[in-house]
Amino acid sequence: MQHPTLKLAVFIFAALAAMAAQAATITAVSVSPSTVRAGEPFTVTISGDGENPNCGIRLQFGDVIPTESFSLSDRGGTLPLTLNKTINKPGVYKVEALGRKAGALVFRCEGEASTTITVVAAGAALGPAGGAVGATGGVVGSGFVAQCPAGWSMIAGQKDPSKGFTCAPLRPATPLDCGTMTYFEKDGLIGCKKRR
Repeated sequence: MQHPTLKLAVFIFAALAAMAAQAATITAVSVSPSTVRAGEPFTVTISGDGENPNCGIRLQFGDVIPTESFSLSDRGGTLPLTLNKTINKPGVYKVEALGRKAGALVFRCEGEASTTITVVAAGAALGPAGGAVGATGGVVGSGFVAQCPAGWSMIAGQKDPSKGFTCAPLRPATPLDCGTMTYFEKDGLIGCKKRR
């Protein structure tokens, strides 16, 4: 004859094992828009399938937003799950949704998925497809933002800024007033020099 406590333990173990076997499966994670200005909200959507909402997910953005672990049942219980987030520091960040334990009795969801989000400076212009407008005026794809700081422009003739680019100071709208001296521009420098 089995002890009642042992029967209960076996039952709980069997129930938890069955729940783990039916865990939801993460199939994709996406962000919208894929390029956003620093400090502006965006949505993260975790997609998947399965029937058991009692599984854990870890959402991480590198070191720019603290890692967030939760039970799917605490967030509505079904996939897809949409969350709103904000990043305040410009850069390109990997967004990961990982099946992980979320507490002693919450098994991990199955699967994992990742994508990237590009965060540009708060004042940057965004093109119609969400990509940033580069200093030369063209939209650069949503995976990379080629942008020079204020007062600088991208040197013309660079075929693919995603492979590297160079910024040069903008020329002043009007030349310096050099009085009796001569204004000059040379190698990205401007100034006044004595007439010969």
